[in-house]
Amino acid sequence: MRLVTRTTPVHRYVWEPAPAPPLPPCGPRHLADRRIAVIGGLDGTAERVTAGLAGFGAIPWQPGDPGVPDAVVDLTLADPFVPTDAASWEKPLTRTLAVLRHCYDDWAGESDSRRLGYLAVTYQGGHMGYGETAAHQPLGGIWAGLAKTLHREIPNVNARVVDVADPKQPDLPDIVARELYRWGLCEVGYVDGVRHTLAPRVREAPPATTAPGPRDVVLVCGGGVGIGYALATELARRHGCEVVVTGRRAAPEGTEEWLRLDPAGFDDHRHDLMRRAARDGTLRETRRRLHRLARLRELARNLRAAAEEGLRVRYEACDLGDPAAVSALVDSLGPRLTGVVYIAGVDRPARLPAKTDGDFLAGVSVKITGFLRVFDAVRDRDLAFFCNAGSLTGRLGGMVGELDYAAGNEALARLGLWARRAGGFRVLTTCWPLWQQLSASTNVDAALRYMTALDPAQGLDLWCRELLSSSGEVTFLGRLGRELRPVQAGQFMIEQPLPGFDLAYARIFHLGRPTGYRPPARLVARLRLDGDAVPALGDFLVDGRPALPVSLLMENALRSAEWTVPEQGPVLVPCELRDVRIDLSGLATDGGELVLDRECAGAETEGRWSTSVVFRRPGDGTVVARMLVGYDPAGYDARSVPAVPVTGHATAVAAGPVEGGHPRGLDWRGTLIAAGGWRRDRDGTLSAEVPPCPPADLWIADLVPGNRLPVAAVENIVRAVVTGPGRRLRIGRVALHADASSAGLVVGLPGGREWHAVDSGTARVVLTLREPELGA
Repeated sequence: MRLVTRTTPVHRYVWEPAPAPPLPPCGPRHLADRRIAVIGGLDGTAERVTAGLAGFGAIPWQPGDPGVPDAVVDLTLADPFVPTDAASWEKPLTRTLAVLRHCYDDWAGESDSRRLGYLAVTYQGGHMGYGETAAHQPLGGIWAGLAKTLHREIPNVNARVVDVADPKQPDLPDIVARELYRWGLCEVGYVDGVRHTLAPRVREAPPATTAPGPRDVVLVCGGGVGIGYALATELARRHGCEVVVTGRRAAPEGTEEWLRLDPAGFDDHRHDLMRRAARDGTLRETRRRLHRLARLRELARNLRAAAEEGLRVRYEACDLGDPAAVSALVDSLGPRLTGVVYIAGVDRPARLPAKTDGDFLAGVSVKITGFLRVFDAVRDRDLAFFCNAGSLTGRLGGMVGELDYAAGNEALARLGLWARRAGGFRVLTTCWPLWQQLSASTNVDAALRYMTALDPAQGLDLWCRELLSSSGEVTFLGRLGRELRPVQAGQFMIEQPLPGFDLAYARIFHLGRPTGYRPPARLVARLRLDGDAVPALGDFLVDGRPALPVSLLMENALRSAEWTVPEQGPVLVPCELRDVRIDLSGLATDGGELVLDRECAGAETEGRWSTSVVFRRPGDGTVVARMLVGYDPAGYDARSVPAVPVTGHATAVAAGPVEGGHPRGLDWRGTLIAAGGWRRDRDGTLSAEVPPCPPADLWIADLVPGNRLPVAAVENIVRAVVTGPGRRLRIGRVALHADASSAGLVVGLPGGREWHAVDSGTARVVLTLREPELGA
């Protein structure tokens, strides 16, 4: 296994239904000229929904028609849930895969973020399975997990899961029409006409209610290797109980030649078999065989280590998809069986075109079928707990190539919610991030870009506590990674307690509405700002009209550039702006609103990554501003941090512009972003105390992000240099050297070519602005 070193403590969350903003009624041409396919559902439902969408201008599309649809409405599996029918989901899922495969090449090549949509309808009570009523069909979790992962393979598809109580409810066509092309939250549900979503809540684990003892048996399905074996030995070590672990194949007898090889010898054996396979065309089969042998070698090592430690851990071969085999195993354990942990799963990442239907169904089935077989065998027993080992790939969506893995894990979580009501014991689903060294992920580096890894010692301690007290779905989150996509930004409720909130939320806040995206280097979005949401629009005026302060435009450029960095390599943090050119007249509002189209395009030049950011007026495309954003892996530009002495032998100068006057029609009120009182030193150095402007004064929102730029300091510099004729501001470079939130002093060097923002407490320069000038 690879060694993973990036670990941070994880935090415990539960997900609860929460009110979601209602959507306005659809206009008569809401879906005009959109080709929409409606598939699945009960007899007649697809026809009703199709007719409803056509009433809003949609063009019906069905398999066999020319071209591809712009959106797919998937009514999924709408039949009532029958726990003993473990294959009821296979035909509807195969139908979904057929349509997605047909669309795949066209959709994957789309750069327009407004065209594509996938909407899956599930039937779990309207609260996504978290309500008090039993779900009509918990296997809708398959499509929920798929939808939340689809954007990883198709970057510009807008996916949504809509949960309702009854597949026959009369208003289903209206709900679907209203939710289509109103992108944002990925999971919504309707209960009595009220819209809901799921929100993360920090919750401590409840106190322990039970614990296995030396006379008890815990069954760990899939516990012979990896995380399962680690948990099995930890339970045996802590509680002295007997733990039975299972796998599909019989344990090695100990005489096998491949088992007696040392690691170097097994590597030689592997290379020899792969060379032969390359000659005779059996590479795929040989890889699978070698994978099985490696797992059996690990199983043999684990069982030997447990025995040497004196732990009561034993292995039983059992095909969890075979009801008779599962029943026989459970019966053999007798009344001492006190708990079950279900850990079966296979993660073999590959994009959808590279997976056969059989491979995809197998990846989902290992999560669903085994669970249903095991739960059916124990549901009448007096257990203390039944625990599913899930994954964040279900709750938050998976990585590229994990459509099936995410679908299976989310289905498992929803089945756990169903089983909590169906059984007479506690049923728990734990959703984990990557475990350091133990997880089955085949691409560790990619996984770490989504979230930091979990220390196994912490994970085992948390898991053992949960087994003694919890029920429902429990999620453990590490720090969010950088692999957030623009189309995903509004899919989940981003709450302050989430680890990594501080970094993720700021760029979401400044994103705007994406209209075009080509990962990782190009993003086009529309910004729509008005005084009700941006009070600072009234602080700067152009010809008497409220305008956007220059500092906030540059802040937006820095934040938006975070979406266009390479997906591989070190994390790059925006830390400088170069060649800034702004037409100040273009920042004025029209009717109290400012609308700008912003295009970010990243590229590598002379070994350094930079992003061009251009702001345009919609309609005629007039350029309002352009600049280059530079990056530093350390987070700030540390190449040249100047020392700026301030002697204190200064005299006051006039308030307002330092020299001359502001161009006609430009005015700063100084109500939100206070104007500093300038003083001039004997050598011509200018300085001003500038009160920092709290972000909450600049924006009106439930949650307001912090600023990367010291807004008040930058705005005062702009006020000082915008003098004389002209309205076109040019700045050579703006460099961030440190956290700028506490900058309270502005210093302008003689000649006006270099300005600094200084931390009042430490006298450290946190920002440098060079070569500002105003032109016609």
